[in-house]
Amino acid sequence: MSDNHATVRDALRSRLAAGASVAPIVECIQKMRVEGLADDEIAVLFRNAADELDGTTMSNDRKVNPAP
Repeated sequence: MSDNHATVRDALRSRLAAGASVAPIVECIQKMRVEGLADDEIAVLFRNAADELDGTTMSNDRKVNPAP
């Protein structure tokens, strides 16, 4: 398993341990696989989305902004 896959797996596990619901994410990944995307392609998509989300939820001083 590549470092990228391990990072995504570990992030999902930590979210699950924190009590966050991962069911919609798992369903999305399953649908992507059915459509023929490889796990590394899926990981890139989620990484890009996480980076985009991080950019919108973090202030310039790297503190988390409150939810809108």
